[in-house]
Amino acid sequence: MPGVRPKNLRIGDRSELLVEQLLAGFAFTTRVPRQEDHGIDFFCNLISEEGQLLKAGSFFTVQAKSSAEPIVYEKDYELEWIRNQENPLLLCVADRKALAMDVYSTWNLLCAVLNGWRGQRLSNRIRLLPNAKAHMWPGVIDNDDGSQDVFLGDPIVRITDEDIFDERLDSIADVVREWVNLDRTNVVNRHAGIYWVLGPLSYRTGDRGWVSGPTGVSFYVNPHNLDRCCANLGRIATALTFIMRNPQSGLDLGKTPWQQRLQTLEAMLKTHWDTFDGAVQQFLTNKGLVPRNTT
Repeated sequence: MPGVRPKNLRIGDRSELLVEQLLAGFAFTTRVPRQEDHGIDFFCNLISEEGQLLKAGSFFTVQAKSSAEPIVYEKDYELEWIRNQENPLLLCVADRKALAMDVYSTWNLLCAVLNGWRGQRLSNRIRLLPNAKAHMWPGVIDNDDGSQDVFLGDPIVRITDEDIFDERLDSIADVVREWVNLDRTNVVNRHAGIYWVLGPLSYRTGDRGWVSGPTGVSFYVNPHNLDRCCANLGRIATALTFIMRNPQSGLDLGKTPWQQRLQTLEAMLKTHWDTFDGAVQQFLTNKGLVPRNTT
């Protein structure tokens, strides 16, 4: 529209600019061109200092918002997209009056995705609720209408325009790094067929003390995952077996309990042989650990 621009779009534009400025204080930040905008506003790498160099660290994506209103995904393509994030996603809500932003982790979104609606089917809508707390951990509520609400809780950190020019940047980056690494671990586990989610039982905004505190874990069991879990069992048991056999492990395999543990592992590799994938079977064959009745 020549000569004009919708007011609501301008507010969103200014919020994105503020978020970008604040992110740039502790992360290499690349804006997604508007023509390529598909729900992610920024691609970021955390910055760490090494002498006179700034090193690129943990990678994450950002959605910038002008308010803490719920973010709703209900169309099929929206739900497919939000359920299949392959990178940690942070939600940054701009506070234009204070020249600040609140940063929210979406770590528990994966709990909603893996469990589905009441463990029965995919939900028909997912809402992300920043600055809102559920009455129970991990903060996912299955509503009677088939939708799911994901409560993101308090911000993991609040960043102001003053923060990005002082020494507090290092502590901000440390906090964000722990949350990004947590989310990365959960995402990688999910794509590796390890269906559990780790998360803090409690935390305080701007504090990374939760890292050394109690951690919660949600397990998600689905019969459709049997083959994937069997394949992972083979890989883990094989790795354990040959780590224990390695002389550099320092284990005395002639004494209790390591002798019995190794024998049990090797027996399990043979009794569960038919459940393992081809790569594990080939590796074990090359190492001489093939069941006698296998041809």
